[in-house]
Amino acid sequence: MTNTKTGKIICVMFFIFLFINFVNAENNMSVQQQAELCLNESRSILNELIENGFSYERVNDSLTKAQSIYDAQIILLQGGKNVDFSLIIPYCEEIKKIKELAFEASDSYSSLKKFYNISITPGMNTSTIDLIFAEIEDEMNSERYEKIPPLVDSAYEEISNVKSSYTALNLFYSATTRGLKKFFQKNGLTVLILTFVLLLLFLIFNKKIAKRIINNKLKNLELRKKTLQDLIKKTQKDYFQYGKMSEGNYNLRTKKFAEFIRDIDRQIPLLKEQLMKIVKKESAKSKLKKNEIPKIKKSRTRKPKPEKIKLRKVKIEKAKTRRRR
Repeated sequence: MTNTKTGKIICVMFFIFLFINFVNAENNMSVQQQAELCLNESRSILNELIENGFSYERVNDSLTKAQSIYDAQIILLQGGKNVDFSLIIPYCEEIKKIKELAFEASDSYSSLKKFYNISITPGMNTSTIDLIFAEIEDEMNSERYEKIPPLVDSAYEEISNVKSSYTALNLFYSATTRGLKKFFQKNGLTVLILTFVLLLLFLIFNKKIAKRIINNKLKNLELRKKTLQDLIKKTQKDYFQYGKMSEGNYNLRTKKFAEFIRDIDRQIPLLKEQLMKIVKKESAKSKLKKNEIPKIKKSRTRKPKPEKIKLRKVKIEKAKTRRRR
């Protein structure tokens, strides 16, 4: 009895073992089939992205890795070793996710461009919007589709800001134009006289003003140069004498200060040359004024009156008679 029971138990255990192996084999086959199916779907996704003009490097890299893992599992299976085709599934899921993100990003970007074309009019300053658009296109080309939705939202917000600013600027411009028109209608003559006086003063003193401006620039540049030289000396002391600064920081600061000084040394001669031209023109004008020959005023000779002429004749005749005597 004992032997028969033991034999039955061994048979049951054997059948259970065979059943487990059969189930495992079936599971392995099903996972392998899933892996093959997902690889085929991934290839279709890659072709679809290429046909629609998307960048495909990211999908292609994931597909290449998945195919390499599948090939390695086939080799292990042929060698009778344990295999795990489920390692391929995450790569396929990632490819599907990339496809969804790509088409969502493309659709949202197309809607944004339509909104932009409707909202923006000539004359608006769209530089900030253009920067966001460039960033979106860069992310699209780099296949970083998950970063596009926040950029699209910020682009919509920036378009609204630009429209608001442009509307406010137009209102301010129209109000200012009306105010200036009224002002000139009331005070046109006064403004004209004031403008003429200012223009006359500028023509008289323009060279003096130019000289003063150039001299001020030269003084400022000299002061900046001296300050930079002092900073270089301080940096050298901090590095060599006190050891408060690292070598990299020392090299960076001294190089930067030296560049600033070279730029100042380049500007100073140009300003001095401009100043010399103004001085030469003034000296040339002063020499011309000195060399001008003064006009001689013609002396007006008054014609003597007839009575005086007669008296003179009488005096001359008397003098002649005296001499004869």
